[in-house]
Amino acid sequence: MARLLISLGANLGNSYETMTMAAVMLRDAFGSQRVQLSRLFVTPPIGGPEGQSDFLNAVACIQTELDCWEVWDIVKRIEKDLGRQRQHRWEARRLDVDILLFDGARIWTPHLKVPHPRMCMRSFVLVPAMDVAADMVEPVTGWTIEKLHQNLQQAERSTILIYSNTEDSSRELSESMASRSHPLRLPSVRFVTCKSPEQIGSCISDPPGKVSLRIFCVRTPEPETIQWEDYARPWVDALGLAQGHANWDFEGPRYLMPDNDPSWTVHEIEASRRALTCPIHPIERRF
Repeated sequence: MARLLISLGANLGNSYETMTMAAVMLRDAFGSQRVQLSRLFVTPPIGGPEGQSDFLNAVACIQTELDCWEVWDIVKRIEKDLGRQRQHRWEARRLDVDILLFDGARIWTPHLKVPHPRMCMRSFVLVPAMDVAADMVEPVTGWTIEKLHQNLQQAERSTILIYSNTEDSSRELSESMASRSHPLRLPSVRFVTCKSPEQIGSCISDPPGKVSLRIFCVRTPEPETIQWEDYARPWVDALGLAQGHANWDFEGPRYLMPDNDPSWTVHEIEASRRALTCPIHPIERRF
């Protein structure tokens, strides 16, 4: 019997009704006795277009005899049945359902990545997850949900380290980030050039204070002809994102992402900073 975590989020239409229907569908798919739901939480939109409504978020802890890909099929079917039509990343959506954890599985494909690559940096995921699975271990970091949540509580006083695999990328990202104003209290950012997975060990040097997140930005030499997941595979293995042992043993959350579009990369970094510290509040209504 596998134990898994699934996140749910909605901010279009009647979000409460949508979330309630999604909960019913999860109970129908897995059995009501095997589904434990967190409270509902409200959070501001992070990283998307201006003018979006607040999100409702929740997390479900589920016991199942299905494998991860069978669960993924159920998740996609629930999204489709409840009318998700997503055209752009970070946009408003009627329902977003993601697999966060599936026991200790580490899966890295273009279609499915488990653990969810961004769960360790999102307060709107970890706070609800504390309701139902504080003891569950995220297998990449080896940290429990509770420890990941504690990491977020110190994020405003911490540093995010950005590793780029080219010197040009480090310079471009640093200059772009420096040009932005930050009225909110956010983690500081420091840039490091790390040209290959083999150099990770020599690049891991922590600044004074706490590191809340390490983001590895990998730029492919020919993005039009090389699939990013294929090119980044040595980084995946080095960082322990797929099944097997990590080449480098260091603590804490890490996030691997493409860096072929610098403006998108900066947007993603900014979204990550805000997700670490965004406000999240429970609401009285339950599923």
